Amino acid sequence: MIKPKCIVITGRPGSGKTTLTDKLSKHLYIPKVSRDELKEGYVNTFGIKHDLLPKDTNRIVNDIFKDTVIQLLESKISLIIEAAFDHKIWEYFVSDFMKVANVIIIICDIDATKSALRHLERGLANPKREYYHGDKGVSVYRETGYFEPGEKYDLPEFDVPTLLVSTEKEYCPTIEEIETFINEDS
Repeated sequence: MIKPKCIVITGRPGSGKTTLTDKLSKHLYIPKVSRDELKEGYVNTFGIKHDLLPKDTNRIVNDIFKDTVIQLLESKISLIIEAAFDHKIWEYFVSDFMKVANVIIIICDIDATKSALRHLERGLANPKREYYHGDKGVSVYRETGYFEPGEKYDLPEFDVPTLLVSTEKEYCPTIEEIETFINEDS
């Protein structure tokens, strides 16, 4: 039975997931599904700041993300999916994805403090992020000047092909080497 590819790109907030996802999506001609973009659409529908939505908003969006990905994979559409989930949350999804797709995990690897600093800089440069995502670290920094270094992040660990990609400067391995890894393991 032919299965589509489900390329999971994950890592800490600010680790470079979205940039890598965009590049790989264009390079591989595989559509992407971003959990953050779905969340932005959800918040946009209600027209109020993320923090004013019900407390279960993230769970609702996570369920929509999972259901959307499953529907596309069941339709034999290979995907690149992207989210900053740690192992506990990916565990909720990956076993279901594996039933309908060849799952490959790519982890954007970067120092926790550098990642947190990138996340803060992105939030300060674009105040709409707080509206759509409720970035607490950015809000705290704006109010107090206190910078919270990187939080604990539990890498996803599954019995599927997994590749660590350094996103500190240039990608290591390169986009072409990532493509080779994906094609060898699917």
